[in-house]
Amino acid sequence: MKKNLFYLFALICSMSLFTACDDDDDEVSPWIGTYKIAEYTAEDYEWTENETTKNWPMTGALYTDWQFTGEDNYPEFISALFRYLGGSILPQVLNSITLDKSGSIIADYVASPEIAMDPSSIISIFFTGAFPSVSDVKANFVTSGFTTSPKDLAYWSEKNGKFVVKLNIPAILTAATGSDASGMGEIIETVLSGDPATVKALLGGLLNADLSGIQNATINQITSWAKDGIPMNIKIADNGHVHIYLDKSAFDNLFTLRSTGETDGLGEPVLTNDLIILWNALVAGGVVPEEAQAAGIFIQMIGGYWSVTTNFNLGLDLVRN
Repeated sequence: MKKNLFYLFALICSMSLFTACDDDDDEVSPWIGTYKIAEYTAEDYEWTENETTKNWPMTGALYTDWQFTGEDNYPEFISALFRYLGGSILPQVLNSITLDKSGSIIADYVASPEIAMDPSSIISIFFTGAFPSVSDVKANFVTSGFTTSPKDLAYWSEKNGKFVVKLNIPAILTAATGSDASGMGEIIETVLSGDPATVKALLGGLLNADLSGIQNATINQITSWAKDGIPMNIKIADNGHVHIYLDKSAFDNLFTLRSTGETDGLGEPVLTNDLIILWNALVAGGVVPEEAQAAGIFIQMIGGYWSVTTNFNLGLDLVRN
């Protein structure tokens, strides 16, 4: 059940990158409609003066834009790696998303996905300097057997220049567990309205992990998103695709590294960030499926370059159907 819960929340978070106009606005939103995820494309790309990488991911289901300072351009490679991972995995789960005029987000998705992602293929990228071919990536895409999600899992509105997505947490829990959680709304509201220490203690108890190291600012940000909605951005790219994404301000609390006060075997300070703490707790609690646990290394990678990051957009790359 924990594995299904993880993938359901991952799917909902993907769906949550969509919004439409507020119900009080008489103007019909231009975003209403059905969207397919962008086609996975790749080409040979010279990302350093002396190195050309074969099958460099150009477009796919995941949109990334990482701008940075300094001579080390490794973030560009990590960004391409994200496009490969998102472009490989999301089409195994998600077929399309409809932005309904009523304000609901409706997805055609795979109810119980069996994700095909060989960790050795990721290791191979680092050693060979080549990504898998487009045909190899597309070989695992799902083309039939989709389920249509209920209308009440998430809603959207447009406010103050942002596209805000509100998750219906009781409905999501009901869908994930198969048990009616509609009566938990008041309890959830009470928890989300608690002080950060209380929220960390409750979550830590559920995961059997110590979350006291997470900053209060991060807890306040997450509970605000859960209560009031997640503020996002949307734009039409030069190629006509629709990018819906979170920007750098949404990730600053999560990715900024800080010292734990400890040192490693070489005497260097041990660094962490809030997402590392949370990810390790989810892994230890059995929430993250085994095939997804290796993704934790990318949290470390992003954190290592966060101090030189000037722009960081992460979301979905979509094409109107």
